[in-house]
Amino acid sequence: MTTLDNKTLLDDLHPSRFLQVSDLLERWKVQSITMSIARMTSEETIPVASDIDPATKKPRVVMQPVVYFTTKSGAEWKAGYLLAAKIDVQSLKAATSATTVGELIGKRITIIVGEHKRQAVLRISPSKPEEK
Repeated sequence: MTTLDNKTLLDDLHPSRFLQVSDLLERWKVQSITMSIARMTSEETIPVASDIDPATKKPRVVMQPVVYFTTKSGAEWKAGYLLAAKIDVQSLKAATSATTVGELIGKRITIIVGEHKRQAVLRISPSKPEEK
């Protein structure tokens, strides 16, 4: 048996591979955070568990873009930002002036806590972050 540290966040008991609202609100205690883009990947996701693929009889798997960030120390943060909404892609373009994935590397963007259908969600701010 291992005793958990009393300061362990409950969300860390079952960590997510994607950035969550709780990362901003509970881990960092902020409503927004500005980070530099380290890389972008395309990863398998299951957007709707009830969407069953008739061929496999399993939930349909979809490839979706994920953005990863560097931390203040220069390391890559373990959880990426899932670009599941088209509005996030438009905001990414507006905030960085990038037109290709390669142009995104090293650009800074601000992730904010927004709202969708009365639920807190993460969004990319379309505004360019202020220079450090």
